[in-house]
Amino acid sequence: MTIIFADRGLHLGVLNALLDSEEVVGELRALIESTGPDGPADGYPGPGPRLAASLNLLHAVAVPSAEASAIAHLGFDGGNDIYMLVEQTLDIDTGGESDDYNVISLEGIQSLSGLRSLNLDGHGYHPEPLDLTPLAGHPQLSDLVLTGACTGSAALESLPALRALDVTLAHLDDPVVPARLEARGVTVRHRRHS
Repeated sequence: MTIIFADRGLHLGVLNALLDSEEVVGELRALIESTGPDGPADGYPGPGPRLAASLNLLHAVAVPSAEASAIAHLGFDGGNDIYMLVEQTLDIDTGGESDDYNVISLEGIQSLSGLRSLNLDGHGYHPEPLDLTPLAGHPQLSDLVLTGACTGSAALESLPALRALDVTLAHLDDPVVPARLEARGVTVRHRRHS
């Protein structure tokens, strides 16, 4: 069985976590290169039409369920290997900072059943509120960094393994959730008020 995550940014993060061999890197590089020769709007330094085409092809790469369930950490730092692979192959340079990589939905994250750490800083930041309800009841998630506006924050209280929550860059729709989590022993990092 295989998985394709609904959100392209989330899918890219999963592919990044699976870049563990030259064979996988080579297969993905070939896929990116298949978008054709550079056109007049392509190439260094900024993204052109091939970036969107390449990201759509990567989004179509199905992830084996067993490999997805073995991922323990997921993050979206601008320097992630998957973003650098895309940019080096296409000879563009955003420094991994293109909004094309952003995560806007966590739908399907339950397929990452072994996930213990999720860091939504970097491209985990989202221009629109992020719905946290797909996290509900996740069995292993123990360390979570949130950014931006988040809805469905009550789902955080259903995470049995949660031990650390960072909301310094986040705004939850229910501001008392962090206090309730702290009361049950979760370490919560808050925004400092001046």
